[in-house]
Parts: sequence; structure tokens; C-alpha cells
Amino acid sequence: MRAFPGLPARICWLGYGERARFALEMNRMVATGELQAPIVIGRDHLDCGSVASPYRETEALRDHSDAIADWPILNALLNTAAGASWVSFHNGGGVGIGYSLHAGQVTVADGTPRSAASIERVMTCDPGLGVLRHADAGYDEALRFADRRG
Repeated sequence: MRAFPGLPARICWLGYGERARFALEMNRMVATGELQAPIVIGRDHLDCGSVASPYRETEALRDHSDAIADWPILNALLNTAAGASWVSFHNGGGVGIGYSLHAGQVTVADGTPRSAASIERVMTCDPGLGVLRHADAGYDEALRFADRRG
């Protein structure tokens, strides 16, 4: 009997660029047999470019875009176009139905070159939209970061 039945899962917080590098390394390890496939890399509604939640995550944004649904919709569309394995769009996200909109994504690392291409695109554009959102709202730190990263 297994001590902890179910699928193993881990959480880690990574910055812009780190997500893509880490996910590509996992995909490489699956390709070489160091890890067993598939590895599911997910992100729920806790990303700054994927949420419109005026009572929590996006409360009091500088440009007053707290509740504008365009950002999570754009996030879902970008992740779909980038090749995410599963994209979700939902409302509620911990604050109750009708009070927020969120997009989530899951990308599978199966060791193939196709998976690597999708991983690189999704893990770059997904967090990148958060940088763009905050730069668009006029936050100096996001503007400087976007300038540094091109």
C-alpha cells in the first residue's frame, strides 16, 4: 500500500523566464527517460495577467481596470494559441461567483519536440501578459522590467 495514495503534485513559484527554463528542463528529462511522462504543468487563477478580481487580486489597480474582463480573456486566448494542453475560463476564483473572472492553463511535458515548443511559448507569454498588464496600468516597476526584458 502506498503511504500517500494519489498523484504526486508539487507547487513552486517561479519568475519570468524561470518558468520556461524549468518546464523545458522537465521536458528534456522526460525525453531522456530521467523522469516518467506525462508531467502536467498547471497554473490556476493566481497569475497577474489572467484575472479580473476587483475585490482581491486586482483591487485598486492604478488605471482602475480592476474588473475589466479583457485581460483574462486575452490570457486564455493567448495560451490557447501558444499551445497549452488545457485552458480554462471561470468565474468566482475564491471571492464568489459574479465577483471575478479568471483564466487558467495546463501544459503537458511529454518529452517530444512539439511539447517543448508549446512549453516555451506558453511559459513565456502566460507570465509575460502579467508584465504587460501592469505596464499598461502605469506601474513603474513593470515598465522598467518590460524595458529590460525587451
